[in-house]
Amino acid sequence: MSDAPKRRLRRGAVAAATTAELKDLGVDPAANAQAAAALRLAAELDSAPDPKAAATAARELRQAMQVVRAAAPPKERGDKIDQLAERRAQRLSPAAARDAT
Repeated sequence: MSDAPKRRLRRGAVAAATTAELKDLGVDPAANAQAAAALRLAAELDSAPDPKAAATAARELRQAMQVVRAAAPPKERGDKIDQLAERRAQRLSPAAARDAT
């Protein structure tokens, strides 16, 4: 065991961005080990003592997030046709309500 003092990790901009991306992907770090590792790597990157450590953490974070993105559930975004159909339904909805009365 090392006598070196434990380094305290800080959560900075990279950790905040990683947390936001995980939330957007719908991935819970408490239920996904790779997502939890990504958060730890983001904190390591924010707290890196030198450029070499930062580069290593950034590379590992990038790889971890690739795995998380690939495993994330697909999002229902819809395509252009779905958007047009929704706007048409909204546009016709008040007219249909008026005609029914």
